[in-house]
Amino acid sequence: MNSIQDLWGKRAKEYWNMAIRYFRLIGNSGFLFAIYIAIIVGSYYYSELLKWLPERFPATIFLAVITALLLTRSPLRSFIKEGDIVFLSPVEGKLASYFRASFYYSFILQSFVIVLVIVLLTPLYRHFIVDDAKSLILVLVILFVSKGWNLLAQGEEGRLLYASVRRTHKFGRFMINMTLTYLLFAGASLYFLVTLFAIKGLLMLFYYQHLKKQHSLKWEHLIEVEERMVMSFYRIANMFTDVPKLSTRVKSRKLLSGIANFLPFNQSSTFKYLYLKSFIRANDYFGIYVRLLVIGVVFIFYVQFDYGKVFISILLLYMSALQLSTLSQHHRLLIWTDLYPINKETQTDSFTFIVAVLLIIKTIVFTLATFIATNSLMESLIVLGIGMTFSYVYSSILLHRKKVNER
Repeated sequence: MNSIQDLWGKRAKEYWNMAIRYFRLIGNSGFLFAIYIAIIVGSYYYSELLKWLPERFPATIFLAVITALLLTRSPLRSFIKEGDIVFLSPVEGKLASYFRASFYYSFILQSFVIVLVIVLLTPLYRHFIVDDAKSLILVLVILFVSKGWNLLAQGEEGRLLYASVRRTHKFGRFMINMTLTYLLFAGASLYFLVTLFAIKGLLMLFYYQHLKKQHSLKWEHLIEVEERMVMSFYRIANMFTDVPKLSTRVKSRKLLSGIANFLPFNQSSTFKYLYLKSFIRANDYFGIYVRLLVIGVVFIFYVQFDYGKVFISILLLYMSALQLSTLSQHHRLLIWTDLYPINKETQTDSFTFIVAVLLIIKTIVFTLATFIATNSLMESLIVLGIGMTFSYVYSSILLHRKKVNER
């Protein structure tokens, strides 16, 4: 390795080579098609929502909170690995170029996210605040500068030993960002904005530079932040394909876990019990399932065009089916499941059964929501019929055939 800069470039290249492979798999999964359709439908109802919102809607506060949260959350992508505690910590004083590259990388990516969010919020901004393209450019410039400050600040806060102290600093930055963004969207005088930036500059020059001099790098914290960011990407990719490197997170959810106890106590229910427990407790299967359910119900109550509720229901069912299809790979690296005296056919049947039940539950909820929203028995029965048919065909035919071919 010629230099520290080469080390950073090599690690970034390795990460993106891996990420691009997963992006290709995600693109081929069919999920993006559902997203495209959702964007097309959502863009129409976005304009309808703006007409529906009352004139006194607190758009300034809403925009300020969203952008302040976006600015405050500024993790520095460092590509640090566990072995660096041994191999890089002795040369900590020579890593300035390494972390400078991390700053530029993080700033570019997070600035891109800011642009996407501002584009999404532009109709709201122009409807309630100012219908002026120049003002949006000024907003973006101020947000970019503030994002750079937050990245530098959060990087130095990572030197603090205790997580509670880091959270306190993060809350303080949020209050500063909230003040800035509120003044920005409220159309305050430029002098107020300049004053806030001056305060930020003084904090960086005196307080954060003092932190840098007084505290060394906390390598364990850097590794934790890096692993958390990588695992976030893996969890998203795992919704569409098998991700061997994904580490398992388990949540107790004692009340919900008790549902599995209602399954028959016999050998054929072993994998049903295992998959149901994994769905409830492991990673974020249950969380994504519930979020898609809530989104579907909200859209069912909001969509007004003919049979739009049917379309939304099937779209969300399809997205849930894609997410649930990865549940079968959750225990792939464990040897213990291979020791169970249960044949592969029973394992496959158990998996497709759990997926079918979960899709049927979602179908029933969407059907009830459709009936409450429309009071139309016909449209509700259509949702129920198509949903039940899709749940059966996807789980018991398409997914079952796929799992049999994989064996």
